[in-house]
Amino acid sequence: MEKGDILTLAVGLVIVLVIAVLANPQYLSTIRGTGEKLTPVPTPTPLPVPTVVYQTPTPTYVKPTPIPVIADAPPYRITYTDKPFLYPVFKLPENMRIYGASDIVSRKQEMVPFAFVDGKQGGLTQNFSVPYPLWVINTTVTANINPQYGRFQMALCYTENGIIIEGEEILNRGNSYRVVQVSNMDMYMIISTAYIDSYHISLEAPREYYDMYRPK
Repeated sequence: MEKGDILTLAVGLVIVLVIAVLANPQYLSTIRGTGEKLTPVPTPTPLPVPTVVYQTPTPTYVKPTPIPVIADAPPYRITYTDKPFLYPVFKLPENMRIYGASDIVSRKQEMVPFAFVDGKQGGLTQNFSVPYPLWVINTTVTANINPQYGRFQMALCYTENGIIIEGEEILNRGNSYRVVQVSNMDMYMIISTAYIDSYHISLEAPREYYDMYRPK
């Protein structure tokens, strides 16, 4: 065999060997095992996965500060004067019918009494002033003994000049309302009665005005 043929054969064997190793890599481990001891690669131990616990914060309850409730003041009495002739006007007009019938007041609106006048006989009241821009004169007349003859008349006047602000007349018995829109002015009432048992005049303000303008 010639030298060139031997070289060709050797190259072919090397190529076959390389192909065999690539196709079966475990042969390489077998060959290495015959000459040296291989150190096994340790399998890594998986680390524990930390558990994260989310806690919802507990809300802190703050007790609200209570708003103090201011009680309504009891209505005060308006008394009669013992010096009626010092007033600019002390007699009622002859015709009280010009002041018309009773005003209409909504029953849905809360009214707060703040003053009153009551009795059986008439006269002139002391001066008084009202802080509310709108208020009501609520009058009730009782006449059970002689209801057919009962008569009640009232005029609300300015103290300064005696000009009549509002007036009302109740014949026999019953109720009457007068809406007044005068505030922070001195006033007085002229009251006349005949054949009645008693009367009660309640001065009342709507709740919203009472709370807004009540004396502090």
